[in-house]
Amino acid sequence: MEKKILKKSVYDSSLSEMEEFCVSRGFKKYNAFQAMRWLYFYGRQDFDKMTDIPKKLREILPLNFSTEFPEILNTMDEEDLGGRSRKYLLRLKDGETVESVFINYDKRKTLCVSSQAGCRMGCAFCETSFPGLVRNLSSGEIISQVLLIRKHSGEDITNIVFMGMGEPLDNISAVNRSIAIMTEPNFMGIAPRKITISTCGLLDKLEELENKKCKLAISLNASNDRTRTSLMPVNRKYGLEDIASFTKKKPPSIHNKITLEYVMIKGLNDSKADLKELIRMFSPARVKFNLIPLNKSGSTERMEGMDRPENKVIADFKEKLSRAGFAVTVRFSKAQSINGGCGQLKARQKREGNQYLL
Repeated sequence: MEKKILKKSVYDSSLSEMEEFCVSRGFKKYNAFQAMRWLYFYGRQDFDKMTDIPKKLREILPLNFSTEFPEILNTMDEEDLGGRSRKYLLRLKDGETVESVFINYDKRKTLCVSSQAGCRMGCAFCETSFPGLVRNLSSGEIISQVLLIRKHSGEDITNIVFMGMGEPLDNISAVNRSIAIMTEPNFMGIAPRKITISTCGLLDKLEELENKKCKLAISLNASNDRTRTSLMPVNRKYGLEDIASFTKKKPPSIHNKITLEYVMIKGLNDSKADLKELIRMFSPARVKFNLIPLNKSGSTERMEGMDRPENKVIADFKEKLSRAGFAVTVRFSKAQSINGGCGQLKARQKREGNQYLL
């Protein structure tokens, strides 16, 4: 009886692994490159249509590899005068679910990808952290989000942000492998400067980030350790002074400053004293601030009593940071109405009949 070959996702293979596969079966190394170009540059899923690789290889590849994407369970849309956002609920091969958000505004086509199902960081303002980490995504599951949504939307993705479900640096191996495919000019061809990795501040893992040209965003959210620890348990290991010290070690760059993400919560981190401490700790030459008014979907008990500040408070906070020399933006998150904004992704859904509801 012939033994059944267990197929792995082809998107989980690096170029060197595909080269090894091809050579071990009597083909040329460059045949692996040709196949992967079909997969990533052209988005082809049918090996039989890859006309410039040997016919025998076209027969062998589908016996060993799957080209299936995650299943789209549901989508939700938000539109305004500037463009539109679409949130995708995706089911992975083992039945776990994640969410991705495609933000389509003018020439900028940004995809917010997930790197984990759930998250173990436990940040109080983030829906993804409840009930905790389910598992890491593989590199192929990360890449598949891009390929699937590129195909489904009919749009070329110009920017990738690792700001979906999970802490990217807590799954650094898979994130590194996915970025290698995304940035390869002959595959997906996304410039490293168009990829942003958002972290709660796992400073030790930053040394393992292979593509140092990617943009970095650190979730700060407080001006003192007591408040930050109450919001982000990771602060017990990597406090504010550790983050400030890290930013000062990085050579200043006007084009690639570290972004400090600051979720603004009424009465908790929006005072004049907070401003004074932020200005003391950080250098305008090395960091920029992204102020994020708190997003709430109303289902997280730990967010009880937390609210976003008034618009005037946010504007004043921004103005004073700007006067101190910092570049400052305010992110009134896109896709808030569909719970696709910063901190709102959770991928928990209910089913009515054959319909999965976000």
